[in-house]
Amino acid sequence: MTNLLEVQDLTTFFDYKKGKVTVVENVNFAIKKGETVALVGESGCGKSMTSLSIMGLVPTPGAIDGNIQFNGVNLSKLSEDEMCKIRGKEVSMIFQEPMTSLNPVMTIGEQLAEVLVYHQKMKHSEAMKKAIELLKLVGFSRAEEIVKDYPHRLSGGMRQRVMIAMAMSCNPKLLIADEPTTALDVTVQAQILDLMKELSQKFDTSILLITHDLGVVSELAERVIVMYAGQVVEQASIEDLFDAPKHPYTIGLIQSIPQIEGEINRLSSIPGNVPTPDNMPKGCRFSPRCSKAFVRCFEENPSLKDLGSPHLVRCFLYEEETACTQVSN
Repeated sequence: MTNLLEVQDLTTFFDYKKGKVTVVENVNFAIKKGETVALVGESGCGKSMTSLSIMGLVPTPGAIDGNIQFNGVNLSKLSEDEMCKIRGKEVSMIFQEPMTSLNPVMTIGEQLAEVLVYHQKMKHSEAMKKAIELLKLVGFSRAEEIVKDYPHRLSGGMRQRVMIAMAMSCNPKLLIADEPTTALDVTVQAQILDLMKELSQKFDTSILLITHDLGVVSELAERVIVMYAGQVVEQASIEDLFDAPKHPYTIGLIQSIPQIEGEINRLSSIPGNVPTPDNMPKGCRFSPRCSKAFVRCFEENPSLKDLGSPHLVRCFLYEEETACTQVSN
């Protein structure tokens, strides 16, 4: 199966008067046609900035280095006008906040039609009919009425469905979903995930799912990329990641998932916080929070090691020559 998206040595930085601050560093991954890949980690790990880099939406004074190959085209070399023709048509994005992503002074129908008129060159009347079809596709039984409503009249789950309808309106090859179930109750979350899975299968759309919720990942993704402090620290198939996680950070994330079976114990947590981009620790970026850290971890930053399958991990614990005395944090 060929790769639809290839991110190669992606580095995203902001150039301030006080110096350059790097928020995403040397990130590499690929997504095959029809595949769903999850990008996971705590807030501040660089997940959303990675997606904005792919979309060419890094805010000023930000910039990127590296290559982003999409369907044979290097997106990082395109002009803003050229990117506008790809955004929404071939690569769509569901943004993090359904409550604020829709225009409050335009009806739902007008917002859906706007995308179709711009990218599909439809007439307005034709686009409005298509908008009704799209709303029915994402589960609205009263689509003819919803197109006349304004966003404030819809619940969070309904707005998220509208966002999905808008993202899928041009049958994109790649859908980037940034925390698509945040702020939704559990029942609506399950409905949104089922909808995304169904649409992905129906249109053979690849999905880059960005989330901090590993429960969501297990429902939708085939492969998982774990990010920490702007770097990829582990990458594996969904089965390998949950059955045999390698990086201490990944292990901590999985252990913090609430369990409904067995004894009810206090939830596990990872001590400390994600470092800020302008104050990265020396050595491994996770070392100040890691219970398995030893001397070398505080001096050197490990590279990604291929454990096979393929299963990549950024940790000295998996290098044969590492046999050092652990130190307390």
